[in-house]
Amino acid sequence: MKKFLILYKLLFLGLGGYGQLSIGTGAQWISNGNTTVVLQNMDLANNGSISAGAGSFKFTGSQNSAISGSSMPLFSIIEISKTTNAKVLLGRNISIGSSLNFISGQLDLNGSNILMNPSAMIAGESESNRIIGPGGGFVEITQNMNAPASVNAGNLGATITSSANLGSVTIRRGHSSQSGTGLPGSINRYFLVIPTNNSNLNATLRFRYFDAELNGQSEAALAIYQSSNSGTDWNNLSQTTRNANANYVEKTAIANLSLQTLANDAIVAVDGVTGLVFTGQRKKTTEVTLKWTTQTETNMSGYQVQRRLKNEVDFSDRAFVSTLAPGGNSLSQLSYQNVDANSYNDTSYYRLKLLTTGNTFTYSNEIAITAKTNGGGGNGGGNPHGKTAADSITTTASVKMMTKTNAMNQKITVGPNPNNGNFWFSVSGIEKETVATLYTMDGKQLKQFRISNLQRQQVSGLSSGIYLLKVPGMEAFKITVQGGSNSLPNNIITDPLNIKN
Repeated sequence: MKKFLILYKLLFLGLGGYGQLSIGTGAQWISNGNTTVVLQNMDLANNGSISAGAGSFKFTGSQNSAISGSSMPLFSIIEISKTTNAKVLLGRNISIGSSLNFISGQLDLNGSNILMNPSAMIAGESESNRIIGPGGGFVEITQNMNAPASVNAGNLGATITSSANLGSVTIRRGHSSQSGTGLPGSINRYFLVIPTNNSNLNATLRFRYFDAELNGQSEAALAIYQSSNSGTDWNNLSQTTRNANANYVEKTAIANLSLQTLANDAIVAVDGVTGLVFTGQRKKTTEVTLKWTTQTETNMSGYQVQRRLKNEVDFSDRAFVSTLAPGGNSLSQLSYQNVDANSYNDTSYYRLKLLTTGNTFTYSNEIAITAKTNGGGGNGGGNPHGKTAADSITTTASVKMMTKTNAMNQKITVGPNPNNGNFWFSVSGIEKETVATLYTMDGKQLKQFRISNLQRQQVSGLSSGIYLLKVPGMEAFKITVQGGSNSLPNNIITDPLNIKN
């Protein structure tokens, strides 16, 4: 059973005329066993020494409390249990050997620091109960990390994964916004990560935050920024995954770690779209349904749907679909649909003309839709190749596209393929975040990527050869890398997937 020592406006070792536990110079506070010292609406001034053992100091009450003094207290456990928006304010650095527990209320760093033992941790932080530090200060922990797998040291919120031996790693978390060249403001949080071995890490960093720390930044556009010179200049690492519900932004394939913060992604794409996926299906003999999605849009005006029948020489305009992006710009996925009246009894070809506000344009990939006959239906129509109603085959002079959708509607999309070692891929139809792995043909693992539904992942720097992209529960996708990027068609191939239950 715990022992409780309740100190409420008592005279103790130099106590003044107010609520303060003061440990005088040369005096020593010793706690034996699991003793809990409850400081209700009281300050703690340590000018001597504190030996907390396995005990805890619990700050309660509806008024602010302060920790001060000329000597650094060595706490085992601190509990914050304040009411009516009261806080604990640091007036000096403190050390924590076991845990900092939040029940209710906040701890304001107030320009001071919390130094944590390697095995110590923070528990119970939430939007309303947490560490704050608008006036500066930080929380710091040092741990050894050899090939860390999702290690969140001290529960500070910086989760690190790497196959490398990082050696001793110091992680510092601060709660003030950052500034510098290349940084468009930031949230009220940063992580300074200092590994002993800090090169070729190929690390994944998951950066967690609270909504209350957003500081005016748009949560839907957060990216990780990194500075290698103490915040003078910043490099936009962008992001691999961001989850506004779970409050984190993650980036894979980071070569080294240093000072990181979150800010709105300022990578400006050239006018147009990224991550375009364009498909079509004939559900009726008299019409074709066209669908497309985009990952981002920049200065977009809209999409001109164009069609060419098999007996025609060139494409002609059918319908214009205005962009759904506000002002022509969007960092979120957008979905479009257009139904074209089409009773042609042979193959019809479709493409999109992507028009920008600057009067420039590019074309999407072409898709082919066959006629719907009594013997079949869907994209393939007539079933001339023994395909099901959900199959489609597109053939042009430079591209072959094949899409096969089963009841779970899952597929991998890669573009371009073949390519010159630089391509992107996305996976659709998955409900949860998963890991995609890239292999050589002889089975050697090259890279891994954390992916979510329809998230576009960029891959670059591959040499010529054949590679396999594998996603759990799906058939491997074969990717061909060739030299001479100028000769490569800008096409997209969607691989048929064999879903394994």
